[in-house]
Amino acid sequence: MHRLLLPFLFVATTTFAGELIHEDFGGSGLPKGWSAGGRPNSWTVVNGALQGVCAADDSHGPAVFAPFKAHDLHLSFKVKLDEKGNCLTLIDGESAFGGTAHLLRVTVYGNHLGIAQDRGTPQSHVEQGAAVAAARKEGKVLPPPTAEQLADPKYYRTERLASAPLTVKTDDWMKFDVVLKGNDVTVTVNGTQTLKATGTVFDVEKSRLVFLIGQGKKVWIDEVRVSAP
Repeated sequence: MHRLLLPFLFVATTTFAGELIHEDFGGSGLPKGWSAGGRPNSWTVVNGALQGVCAADDSHGPAVFAPFKAHDLHLSFKVKLDEKGNCLTLIDGESAFGGTAHLLRVTVYGNHLGIAQDRGTPQSHVEQGAAVAAARKEGKVLPPPTAEQLADPKYYRTERLASAPLTVKTDDWMKFDVVLKGNDVTVTVNGTQTLKATGTVFDVEKSRLVFLIGQGKKVWIDEVRVSAP
């Protein structure tokens, strides 16, 4: 697994012109075109922000989806976490391995910020999910991938590209700016802390923004923007 830890950089935020998503959650329900997965009422609009709640016994946190079409893009949003601190932001698009798949992951786990990419075929992803579900049903845990599996480019895996401790409090509103240009990604938090990485799967058409919360967690999201050059 490729791992790359990059130092903080302090740079100005990049802006793009063509706005594709502009949402402040002023309505009473999910915005038009948005959809949600998971248990009913996992995602609701509360006091002008999107609130996501994951039950403690839910093995896969609920997700909310917003479609768009772009190649390079600038994503910005505000997020606030509960005391357990867990939020996953994904960009989906055309996979080099076929079909539509997760491409980019921007993670906040506790007080750590991370950038990761997904590689491998959708079929492998489905097969692994089925294997995990079967093992869980039997009260077992699957072993980690073997060297032979990881040597197969079709084998689905998530590769961490960069990570760093967050320098802001996760129980306050945090402003995220995510810029994707070709295979390069830059994540800036509150205009001060920046993490950069270069992947291998990002230089394709993007089609969907996804927010996902973890087991037993709560998250609030607001001021979501997606724009393209």
